[in-house]
Amino acid sequence: MRRALAAALLAAALPVPAQEWGGPYTERPLDFSVRFARQELELERAGARIDSTLDRVGIAWRERFGERLRLGLFLDYASLTQENRPLTAGLELTGYYAGVSLDADLARLGPAALFLQASLAYLRLDDDTPDQSIVLSWTEPAARLGLRAPLGGRLRGYAGVRYGVIDGEERLRGSTNETRSLAEEDRVGGFAGLELALERDGYIGVTAASGPDRTVGIYFGRDF
Repeated sequence: MRRALAAALLAAALPVPAQEWGGPYTERPLDFSVRFARQELELERAGARIDSTLDRVGIAWRERFGERLRLGLFLDYASLTQENRPLTAGLELTGYYAGVSLDADLARLGPAALFLQASLAYLRLDDDTPDQSIVLSWTEPAARLGLRAPLGGRLRGYAGVRYGVIDGEERLRGSTNETRSLAEEDRVGGFAGLELALERDGYIGVTAASGPDRTVGIYFGRDF
């Protein structure tokens, strides 16, 4: 009986990664984190694929509802550069990336757990030259299914599969006036991460993902 109770308490304390960033899932009511990430994308525009790099720095806040569910908000400052497109070469489009997230524990398997994540994000970036204005925006629904487990000591890990859609548009005003759709052809990929628990309910983690984008990130957070 004591062993079963200890296993249940350990499973309840294990982390569930937050949307794109990892992060713990504990019994505390609030979680706050700061995160940094770089995404490599191949955006499709009018049949051409544009190599794009999106850098993001931002914050995430989540609140617990019930024993296995958390809802959250996130807001990032974002900047994007493109390499193989003359119109945007040398420009840095800046703006924001914001959205809502859901984290849920599906099943606990001894010290491990199966989890589901879902999110909906919106990105808007712009830049201006003397004769051209560029606005880029997209919506990004996404979902993840993964497994998390302790790896020994304060270290824990997680991995799984992800699905995401990038659906947006690019608006040009000035010497060129047009609106074109933007998309990312790849939609299915994987993700993995490592997280180290710190004192006073803090944590630090690293994460990587493939699929609609190729992402590497680092995050810091704390439960309250």
